[in-house]
Amino acid sequence: MSSQAPRRGLIRAGVAGVLALAMAGSAVAGVVDHGVYKVERTVLPYWQVGSVDKALSRACSMGTFNQRVPYRFAGHFYGPSGNAMLGAAKGAGLNLFDPFKRANVQRDYWFYRDRTSACIVMWAPVKDTSAPPVAPQPAAATR
Repeated sequence: MSSQAPRRGLIRAGVAGVLALAMAGSAVAGVVDHGVYKVERTVLPYWQVGSVDKALSRACSMGTFNQRVPYRFAGHFYGPSGNAMLGAAKGAGLNLFDPFKRANVQRDYWFYRDRTSACIVMWAPVKDTSAPPVAPQPAAATR
């Protein structure tokens, strides 16, 4: 177990950005625990990470769409409901075994129970980290 406090936030927006930063090759963005890069750590349930893709889940169960190294990049969901460890891969190919080229470059893939017949693959859109953040516009004054 890591002694760092959990990060909280919106899972769909935050996970994609954190995953992109951790997998970009920059300094370690997540917690390193026994060789596993935990790119997300939250008390939210694991099923909020993205949308389930039934076709890719079936391919994962058959061994044709999997993580190259299981749990090399992982999300740790440890809340009271929906606690799990999910493996992560990028649609661009980082940590992804995809011999039939089914992955979309604009997606991050999350694997629940990878390398089993009950594998579930979820995806989330890749957050564009190259664009500068947009500052919120001040509200117009009403008279």
